Amino acid sequence: MSQTGHSATDFVEVYDEPLHRVQFRNDYVVIYTVDIPLGVTTLWHRHREDTVYCAIRAVTVAEWLPEDTAPCVRQLPGGSAISRAHKAEPLIHQITNTGDDVVQFVAAEAHARPATVQPRALIARGHEFAWDAPRFRVYRVLTTAKDLVADYAFHALFVALAPTTVTIERADPAAITHQALEPGGWVWLEPGVHLRYAPATRGILAEWR
Repeated sequence: MSQTGHSATDFVEVYDEPLHRVQFRNDYVVIYTVDIPLGVTTLWHRHREDTVYCAIRAVTVAEWLPEDTAPCVRQLPGGSAISRAHKAEPLIHQITNTGDDVVQFVAAEAHARPATVQPRALIARGHEFAWDAPRFRVYRVLTTAKDLVADYAFHALFVALAPTTVTIERADPAAITHQALEPGGWVWLEPGVHLRYAPATRGILAEWR
């Protein structure tokens, strides 16, 4: 019998929830976007991988869990990020957008661990360490009136919170790319990439561990 997502025992996988759209995957990550209009409720769905969630706008949702008789209201400021350890504790839930705006997340699952991880948090201009978890370290990225150049020795996801342009430079000059990002736009980064942020960039950087 096919799963329909209409109950906690008849759920769909996270990738099959229609309001979740997978954008990218490789051995290390699955990146998907979440867009839930006002008043809309998701299907019952399951998360099974450790995930970092980057909130583009302020979020207010009612979350139902299988054992609940009433939903739990959860709020998250725009521009913030959280992680949930779904690998150890798989989550089956259903959520309703009860806020005043579209719920918009960029979510990323941690799959394979990188061969090399950094022993301590990055200290660099324009980067503010926010928090860490077993699979992620998260930073706020904020540039001034000048470009910001960064070299990361780790795998990471950058999510833009304001319109910006990032320039990705590699050893081969022909491989240089310029990527214009709107709020909610993202870039997956791997070691060896030289990254240039445009002035007035504002975003979230999640380091893989």
